[in-house]
Amino acid sequence: MTQPTIAQEPDEAFKERCNAVYDGWHNGSLVFKTAVDTLLDMEREQVGSAHYANQGIVENMLGMMYGYRGELDYSVRHFARARDLFERAGNRAQIVRAIMNLGESYRQKGDFPRARQFFRTAYEQANAINEYSTAAYAAANEGHLLLSMNQLASAKERFEKAIELVKQESKEETRDEVTSDCDQGLATYYLRVDERTAAWRCALESLQLSQKARQPFMLGFAYRTMGEVLTAVGYTPTGTPRIQPMHQDDAAATNEHLGDPDMYFQLAVDAFSDIKAEGEMARTVFMQGQSLMARGQRVTASRKFHQAMLIFTKLGMRDDANKAAQAQMNAIAR
Repeated sequence: MTQPTIAQEPDEAFKERCNAVYDGWHNGSLVFKTAVDTLLDMEREQVGSAHYANQGIVENMLGMMYGYRGELDYSVRHFARARDLFERAGNRAQIVRAIMNLGESYRQKGDFPRARQFFRTAYEQANAINEYSTAAYAAANEGHLLLSMNQLASAKERFEKAIELVKQESKEETRDEVTSDCDQGLATYYLRVDERTAAWRCALESLQLSQKARQPFMLGFAYRTMGEVLTAVGYTPTGTPRIQPMHQDDAAATNEHLGDPDMYFQLAVDAFSDIKAEGEMARTVFMQGQSLMARGQRVTASRKFHQAMLIFTKLGMRDDANKAAQAQMNAIAR
């Protein structure tokens, strides 16, 4: 009996259906459970035909969705299954993407050595097969990891390499997403080395790219970076753009509060809340606590650290939960 030919690539029609579900969750029009259930049903449809690439696409999307919510054990599980399915399909490009995504999940879990190993493997293998956008994502993710490890010069190099690589990507939305992400990392880098003007330029470009895309994730990250930068700068630099909130009834839509870091942190929380990205919500609350401490508001900062610690603990993000608990103790002790 002849064995069926195993397809390396996902069917375009199937991929478009998956993308529609993912994009619906990504832009807030589909709730998380509905999106997950729909994708799982679609994957079950493929089991009988042994279409591993189609199943792999679903698993990869589920991994991303759980990762953004901070449910990292589920995220790792889905990315590992995606890698295995793409290996069975013989799809090198997708194998590399799954490896990169595994690295990001381990970074979020605080397992930095394992995360960096995955990022380096993904970067090298992506370059070897001319998958420049994947190589750029891997470099950017490693840059954020290196920032967490306080290896500042190496982090800057990875962000700059990612921006250079993604210029070879044909899709404008991918170029904008990677560039915006790297701008955020570079803004943090410049703050760490006390180059505030450069940090502001990076934060501003990230915000402008994100406003153009109008995606909750991009906006959330850009708003959060703006809050971080304005905390350090201490005033509203000339050229601050008008805020374009996700909801027109946001009180922060007016220019009267421009320059207030708390307004930007709240806009970030709102953006992440729309799509139930609890992990990023918690990180934003934690960073707002740090901002409040820098502005001498210890009591309010302590509350923010406690709120962030509770969310991190619920999500199993142990490294982040410990940092939040320590920050709360420091805020109370002063």
